[in-house]
Amino acid sequence: MLERLFNKAWYGTSRWTLCLLPLAWLYAWVVKRKRRQAMEQEKTSPVTTIVVGNITVGGTGKTPIVQALVRFLKKQGYQPGIISRGYGGDCNVFPHLIEQHDTVSWTGDEPFMLAKSLQVPVVIDPVRTRGIQRLMEQGVDIVVSDDGLQHYDMARDIEICVVDGVRGLGNGNVLPVGPLREPYERINSVDFVLASGHVKEVEYQFSFHPRAWVNVKTNEERPVDSLELQGQCSAIAGIGNPQKFFNTLEALGVEFQSKAFPDHHAYNEADFRDLAPVVLMTEKDAVKVANFAHENMWALSIDAKLDLVFYTRFSEKLSQLRGCDG
Repeated sequence: MLERLFNKAWYGTSRWTLCLLPLAWLYAWVVKRKRRQAMEQEKTSPVTTIVVGNITVGGTGKTPIVQALVRFLKKQGYQPGIISRGYGGDCNVFPHLIEQHDTVSWTGDEPFMLAKSLQVPVVIDPVRTRGIQRLMEQGVDIVVSDDGLQHYDMARDIEICVVDGVRGLGNGNVLPVGPLREPYERINSVDFVLASGHVKEVEYQFSFHPRAWVNVKTNEERPVDSLELQGQCSAIAGIGNPQKFFNTLEALGVEFQSKAFPDHHAYNEADFRDLAPVVLMTEKDAVKVANFAHENMWALSIDAKLDLVFYTRFSEKLSQLRGCDG
């Protein structure tokens, strides 16, 4: 209920959060001060570091962008690794390199999914600079940080800000009046801004393309249009913006009953008792239900397609950095 009230004010026509302006002014002052202090301390990363994040709360699709960038870097001959905070995980010994025997409850859903899907070193550590050192011990020559724009203590060479093409930057105000983690002008200081769809003043667009249905129990893959998904069908999503997933299913012509869960929700079997026989979910949800999945649970595998112009300029930036290192 509270989340819905804030979303109406942040992305809709409600203006009740304006009464919280003094808190927003204080928040903006603290954030600007922290960033200014961090910038005054000259930092250099021991390895090329790319930060993929956002300046809004909630989901913007940055994890598929991380996947796309890591796959691109591998094709270019790099040895990439990923650093993550590990939100939602129980791990309390850092830095932690994700291993095959790890569980999603220990690592958190996003790092677990990234390690499983990309087969590259993934380290979780709230102190990202320390985690990067652990990655370098694995032979990594370039690091992608999943989130971390606001982790000012971490040196970075390239900043990529991901924006939701539907919700944009909301009312343009910082928390709690608006959805911004940092003041609006922060977007002008990053190297690249990517939007899922057309957003004013955003140069690079990307889109999500459903790749396949993956059976959560057996890992069987089927083409997107091959499943009989009419009628007895439920869709769940425990991500930052569940409606985005539901919109994707509607665009595919799927008829379903939706049920949204909090981001990083820890699923149990009771969550599925009142659902339809066929249950659809995101890949992020799938890693958390694999232990009790049945054969009618399917995850939609998504690919992020980025502009060729972006890849060209991104490669140019990497070449410049490599030249500086040389």
